[in-house]
Amino acid sequence: MFNNFRVKTVLIDYNKIISLKKIQIESLNLAKQDETLAKKLTLDRIKVEVAKFIKEHKINRIFIPGNYYNLHSEPFPPTPCRQLVTEAIVKIIDDNPAIHLLGICEGIMNAKGIEVVSVVSDEEKEIKSAPNPQKEDVPLQQIKIVPNSRLAELVAKFLIPNENGWFSTYFPDAHSGAVSNTPENRRKLELLGYKVAAFSSDGVIEAIEDKHGNIYFQSHPEALVVKLDKNLYLSNRKERQVSTLVAIAIINDFLYRG
Repeated sequence: MFNNFRVKTVLIDYNKIISLKKIQIESLNLAKQDETLAKKLTLDRIKVEVAKFIKEHKINRIFIPGNYYNLHSEPFPPTPCRQLVTEAIVKIIDDNPAIHLLGICEGIMNAKGIEVVSVVSDEEKEIKSAPNPQKEDVPLQQIKIVPNSRLAELVAKFLIPNENGWFSTYFPDAHSGAVSNTPENRRKLELLGYKVAAFSSDGVIEAIEDKHGNIYFQSHPEALVVKLDKNLYLSNRKERQVSTLVAIAIINDFLYRG
């Protein structure tokens, strides 16, 4: 995807960047078998290892995709490494806002301490693997963007707001979880410094923003950019073309904002 933007890409493979079993054993020994302390030491060690990798490779932009894309090496997802590394990245970026983060799907939400609820039944979970958001038969879901949000600022060049200042666009819907929209979780979002940036047409939270300007999505704007030429130039659906322009604006902001 990022080849279209002429940027150097470094793969952070969750299963290779850390040796989880080794770290856990060493932490447990250091903690003298105190499992609570060992868990904290493990998290701290993972953060150090991930920060070292980021510094060595001079990484200043991190894109965390959804589960579908985490297929670089066995064991395939879900794995403990994925969430632990994601949590470490989140903490590193909180300490260093010069690193920009773009997060997709519920993994990033969980790492932020945000409650995510399932939107599929247990039966569906058993028979379905993570859907490919790039497939043309994956439905585009309407996303309603909150007025005066950063996301609204990004899309204003391509979209016309309604009479109340809300923008609407369409992104591939291929997730099985959603940010809880309960009053308790909304208060938690505010206390953690997040603002809701977008909803689906049925009221599900689809995007949030942090205090550093990073945006986290439940849907998949990046999937439109992966097949940029087809969606932008070959599609006869204006809805998909405009949504692709919106997705490009989101990626551009992630990569190039100061």
